[in-house]
Amino acid sequence: MRIRPNIFQVSGFLLTLGVLRLLPSTIEWVRVRNLEIGQIFGFASLTVIIVALIVIWTGLAAGNRVAWVIMAVIVWVWAFPIMMGLVVSHPRVFLDWREWVAAAWRNDSSWPRILLVNTIMFFLMLVGLILPVRALFRTRTALAPD
Repeated sequence: MRIRPNIFQVSGFLLTLGVLRLLPSTIEWVRVRNLEIGQIFGFASLTVIIVALIVIWTGLAAGNRVAWVIMAVIVWVWAFPIMMGLVVSHPRVFLDWREWVAAAWRNDSSWPRILLVNTIMFFLMLVGLILPVRALFRTRTALAPD
């Protein structure tokens, strides 16, 4: 018996990894006691994570187009600013990619490592979005009667 992964399963796995990457920081925001806006942001992000996981595991796994659109909105509107905001807003800090990767490799809990992992996870989420596009939006042409 040969197991062949479905394109929707692979996409769901990659999107799940990306969404779950933000769970620890979201829980930290929820636990903040002295900053009310931080708790509100944490609970809102926790809600988005739960919705994203439900959409991934139910709709996208079944090959639903609407689920793919919902995930595209979540990835670009919610995950992109959180994961890539600092990299995009301060590109001069990260001009030399080799230094960035070297700094991330040396220090375990440094900003370069966090930003590098977030960048990798965001690109994995993009791959998870791009993989099922052909299967979801394939146009079926009807045969013309003779």
